[in-house]
Amino acid sequence: MGGPEVRIRAASADDAAQIRTVLGGSFGGNPKTDPAVMAWQYWDNPFGPARSWVAEAEGRVVAHYAGIALPGVIGGAPATLALGIDAATDPAFRGLGLFEALARAVYADAGTAGMPVTYCLPNPNSLRGFQKAGGQDLGRARALVAPLDGAWLGRRLHLPTPLGRLARAPFRLGRGGGAGLVAEPPADLDDLWARLAPAYGNGVRRDGPWWEWRYVRRPGDAGYIFVEARRAGRLTGAAVARLRTDLGGPMLCVLELAAEDDRAARDLVGRLASTAAGPLGAVGIATTALPGTPIYRSARAAGLWPLPRRAEPAPMHVGVVDNLASLPELTRRPWSLAWGDLDHI
Repeated sequence: MGGPEVRIRAASADDAAQIRTVLGGSFGGNPKTDPAVMAWQYWDNPFGPARSWVAEAEGRVVAHYAGIALPGVIGGAPATLALGIDAATDPAFRGLGLFEALARAVYADAGTAGMPVTYCLPNPNSLRGFQKAGGQDLGRARALVAPLDGAWLGRRLHLPTPLGRLARAPFRLGRGGGAGLVAEPPADLDDLWARLAPAYGNGVRRDGPWWEWRYVRRPGDAGYIFVEARRAGRLTGAAVARLRTDLGGPMLCVLELAAEDDRAARDLVGRLASTAAGPLGAVGIATTALPGTPIYRSARAAGLWPLPRRAEPAPMHVGVVDNLASLPELTRRPWSLAWGDLDHI
């Protein structure tokens, strides 16, 4: 005897409560269980409404996946990207291929809605289904760190404490003399982005509207820390960070690191280091980026080093989907990634 019939359909804000129930059952502490956070990302998003799809059985949502709209750049031209997020399935309905079916629906819907590419950060559990639904893997992002506490580094590398302290020796952070804390994102971010965009290639368009929506309008107090670097009044870099428990301790996570040169990168991270080492009590500074990209190079120039693979958390894959089958060789294009692209941080 078979189970209940399952149908795949597009979702709307009317399904939000049931979607949040499925998300909460799959991921403890998921911020999307807050109605305000979901509305901010899905239905009140200034870049476009979410392409949200559900699997429904006997009138109940049992699985979900969505693509939320983000400002993007593809091939140097402005475009709206879909960010694939919030894949969740009720435990009783797992193993039925619902994620793959929902992913195909979301990608096709996003393409029809004018979003030619879906940008994804699939976890190891969803990577296979993502690829079966048409996703292409760009590779693994790396975690880059600068320890402020040698004991933490020793624990992360499974070294005795004295060796952990010695392992801090290669890390050299600036003092941040050319950067300062600010209450909100700089007003002239658009000018900085215009200078950085050609090197960043494809990905999120990290201009003023992105920072405003992502970090200022996010509901609740996320505790974001904003830093800017200037020379003779000209903005040369900007960063946003947040203290959170990650990598085995309280870590100051750098979500955006936009620097026009190595000096600006060192100033930004140096200022964050002096902040983190004070009352925040952070054991280190960390960010994540795809190797070979401007953000990765800025992090390295600022004194952050990639963690050995064995000390990294679960692999962070970066992937893209050609929603309209109109952009060949997507994986050969340069793609930027910042930790802030993870929608839940």
